[in-house]
Amino acid sequence: MTSPAGEPPASLSPRRVTLAATGLLLAATLPIYLIGAVAVNVREDFAFTSEELGLAVALAFGLAAAITQVAGRVADRVGVVRSIRFSVGLLVASMVAIATVVQSAAALIACMALVGLASGIGSPGYSALIAAGVPERRQGTAFGLLTSAPQIAAFASGLALPLIADPFGWRVVFAVAAVVGMLAVATLSGAGALDSRARVASRGVVSLRRLEPVHVMALAAALASAGVIGMRSFLVVFAVAVGFSSGEAGLLLAAAGLVALTTRIGLGILGDRRPGDAVRRAAILMLVAALGLVLMAAGGDLAIVVGAILAGGIGWGWSAPMSLAVIQRYRDAPAAAMGTQLTGFYAGAVIGPLLVGVLVGAEEFKFAWLLCAALALLAVTAALASRGMARPATGTGALGSE
Repeated sequence: MTSPAGEPPASLSPRRVTLAATGLLLAATLPIYLIGAVAVNVREDFAFTSEELGLAVALAFGLAAAITQVAGRVADRVGVVRSIRFSVGLLVASMVAIATVVQSAAALIACMALVGLASGIGSPGYSALIAAGVPERRQGTAFGLLTSAPQIAAFASGLALPLIADPFGWRVVFAVAAVVGMLAVATLSGAGALDSRARVASRGVVSLRRLEPVHVMALAAALASAGVIGMRSFLVVFAVAVGFSSGEAGLLLAAAGLVALTTRIGLGILGDRRPGDAVRRAAILMLVAALGLVLMAAGGDLAIVVGAILAGGIGWGWSAPMSLAVIQRYRDAPAAAMGTQLTGFYAGAVIGPLLVGVLVGAEEFKFAWLLCAALALLAVTAALASRGMARPATGTGALGSE
């Protein structure tokens, strides 16, 4: 039963829906950040090279990219809650395996592949929950909180290194991640009523025309995520290599995550209070990320710290306004639209760690960061190009592939 004026059911307040979606995305992204943060500790148990770290992160994002668009359409049809529950079950199983039985790089990479599948299956549903359960006038703040979940994960991963991995072992970190996943799925209790609302909103899902704005937004997301995730995946390894202690490197990653978290929430609130061009705001932040990456390439402790905060903190805030822009244009099919945008995001997240992993393996940090900066600049161009694109009339307002 729904309340008047299209509000969500009384038992599912907008605040509860937002917190549930945010917690679920946090659980889904936490393992991917943790693997980069504790890579140095893993090497104390078995061989785990920079190239293998890059492969683990790239494979996780690659499988998410391969499945997320289809997963978005499936979620619109069978129910986002059902899709999310399945994804969290897969996620928790992979975390338990890492914490208990993994004894080689190959096994660890295989578990990270399962993490990627879980993330790809669940991610479109988190946005659909907000689109169905949060009034439009409050969705800016909701998406600001939702997209801050990866930054909470990065912040927690940075703290996990000195607080958990160093004193208790890196496997304990993944055991804690499994518990986070179980707690997150528990928040879905009573949320099944949102499935019918999401299906009504997206019942026309059939086809997505070529060169719609969401495709160009997905390209911008791919380029920006390649640059920033490529850097963030290797930030701890890089910082240790240039003279930072493992604790200092972890705190730097945590600081960048905290700044990104604040940026995304702030932009979400701004989007509700001062509606404006969300894509333009995203492009400005992508430009800030490029500047930070150039500073990291320049070298020097101060430049590295400032650059990491700009690129991995403030600049990484672009996801909040970009997600809001996608939902604003495609309210009739939120899961499918976000599935398309997330495909670009995840594809970029595959390319970035792979490229950086190869260059880092050759001890070419400077060139890696300059390449990431170039990708961020190309993302700015793509984002701005999408602003003037009108969504073609389809008769159904639907999404898919033609």
